[in-house]
Amino acid sequence: MVWDISFDDTTFLDRIVVDTNSNPNNIWKIGHPNKTVFTTANSSPNVIVTDTMNSYPPNDTSSFTVIHLAGQGWQFGYPKIDIGGWYSVNSDTLTDYGYIEFSADLGNSWLLVDNYTNMCSWEDTMELPVFSGNSNGWKHFYHCIKPPTTVNEGDTILYRFTFISDNLQTNKDGLMFDDLHFEDWAEGIEEFQNDNLISIFPNPATAILTIQRTCTNNLQSIQVINCFGQVLYNDNNFTNNFIDIKQLKNGIYYLKYSNTKEFSIKKFVVTHNQ
Repeated sequence: MVWDISFDDTTFLDRIVVDTNSNPNNIWKIGHPNKTVFTTANSSPNVIVTDTMNSYPPNDTSSFTVIHLAGQGWQFGYPKIDIGGWYSVNSDTLTDYGYIEFSADLGNSWLLVDNYTNMCSWEDTMELPVFSGNSNGWKHFYHCIKPPTTVNEGDTILYRFTFISDNLQTNKDGLMFDDLHFEDWAEGIEEFQNDNLISIFPNPATAILTIQRTCTNNLQSIQVINCFGQVLYNDNNFTNNFIDIKQLKNGIYYLKYSNTKEFSIKKFVVTHNQ
């Protein structure tokens, strides 16, 4: 399963969390960079950056989190995910820096991505990011991660990107990312993603979500997943052409349909009449 975030397409931006509740001064923002050094995106116009206009402040720790639903590679005994993208850094060398962590238990524990790249067979081909100093433009990074815990298909994997500054004001631009890439792998998988396998309507929906299939076989399954990766509905022997969503709260959800050979994931919105 491949998932890319360009920060220009708003389709998946609901799965980017900038926590301003625990940190009201969180400086990460999505938008066009208009700073001293950071002036262009890797793919225009938008990035996620430590403030779109101002230099980063001293004594700051700010993070953003990506919510990723584990795909086929996690389920079939070959737990590996590739994470990559583009970054640009303009900071005090060694004293202001950043890092990436991942969590497979909804944020109860966090592990540094760097510590799990050497568990993959081709780590010598990977570019690891350096989040301090000056990159002098956009640089590509790529990680192969093999998690130490068991993760099932549909589980939530969180990725947390953090930038930390010391007590010196350097008036530098900080850190920015663009075109993040997540890719699940598996060996011997016979089920493939097919976005044309089903269509759903209405969307937004209030009470009933209708599922129209292009083809059927004897074994079909349906899952409804919320934006935190929790499976709210699971039917491994789905024979209807609709599901009742009256019990779901207003919000964004994902429907996964599988027929053992192919699967499709559709995003839908629940809006109950007030």
